Amino acid sequence: MKRRIAALLLAFCLLPTLSGCDSLLEREYRSASRHISQTSDTEDTSALRAETYSDLVNSVQFFVTMGETEGVVHLYQYSGDVEQDVEDACQEVLEQDPLGAWALEDITWTSSRIVSYYECIFTFTYRHTAAEIASIQTVVGSNAIREALCDVISDYDSSLVLQVSSYYAQKELLLGLVQEAYYSLPGYAQGYPDVTISVYPQESTGTQQIVEISFTWSGSQETLQARAEAIASAAATLVGTEPAQGEVGYWLLYSRLTDGLSYSANNGQASVYTALVTGRTNSEGAALAFQYLCEQAGLTCLAVQGTLDGSPHWWNLVEVDGVWRHVDVTAGDGQEDFLRADSQVSDRYTWDTEQYPACPDPEPEEERSDEEEAPEDAADGNTAAETESGEAAMEVPSE
Repeated sequence: MKRRIAALLLAFCLLPTLSGCDSLLEREYRSASRHISQTSDTEDTSALRAETYSDLVNSVQFFVTMGETEGVVHLYQYSGDVEQDVEDACQEVLEQDPLGAWALEDITWTSSRIVSYYECIFTFTYRHTAAEIASIQTVVGSNAIREALCDVISDYDSSLVLQVSSYYAQKELLLGLVQEAYYSLPGYAQGYPDVTISVYPQESTGTQQIVEISFTWSGSQETLQARAEAIASAAATLVGTEPAQGEVGYWLLYSRLTDGLSYSANNGQASVYTALVTGRTNSEGAALAFQYLCEQAGLTCLAVQGTLDGSPHWWNLVEVDGVWRHVDVTAGDGQEDFLRADSQVSDRYTWDTEQYPACPDPEPEEERSDEEEAPEDAADGNTAAETESGEAAMEVPSE
């Protein structure tokens, strides 16, 4: 252990440092590093050296960052009240430092005078392991947070711990990002999880906080992962190797999905697995299943959350030749009317029109005017007809 502190310091200082994490203009990124500058005692490399209260706090933070259960600090030329300052430093790390507030149960300490310095020995009791501490991701920006959430959701993990700017440590904002991440992954949608968010420290005076996001899924990780594979296999069968595009492509996926699908508004499950594999689902599961099939076929599709006749309901928006249209997998429409404009559904459906693209009314078919009708030539019996290019053509008279 004699040179343990020196080795840890060397390895730790090689990690990339973070700067400007609280700036919303900073480039978004993810990192697993946490940098705290500290110096070992040249006379005893198993201890850290401190001369100010700030050094003392940094030393305690360093031990926690490394997951140490015990640490030694030598106070040189220290002018403050050692006993009070050591106690204050421990409380600051326990209550105000994001990592300390999340990871620690308690800190105990002893101090003694040794000739030219004070020796402080700290003992740390943790709620989390050193591996869990090392796995904390430092992320900057909403996109980086969403990316981390997608990784967890697609693997059905039970928790995610992030160090973020205090701006992003708002529970309502984080819940919104969880929802965005979940619905961006329809192939993994097997029922929205129960989500719990804890923030450390709860009231921060600094620029950083740690958030712990816990997920409770509808089944075990192994079961859900196996079902995700079944979802992908079922989708591949329905989509085929050479999926059609445009309106025909949407219709083929619509008809294949609805063939044998049992829809229940109240009793069905909001799961793509039940929609594609067992054939029983509610509108959310059906809409997400259709979205997933379209994505696999290279077609543009969104799942829409709104109401139908005043009750919660899900359906889809698809893009055909640059124009958006409504598709409700549960409506049982025929091919002639399964793509609909806003005005064709607004009497029964409601949705956030600011959140989703508009579906304009279809353009009326142009009617031919009397001038466009080709008159018959009475003299020779020929008929002048307009070709598709607009040029006059003559029919050869029958003999």
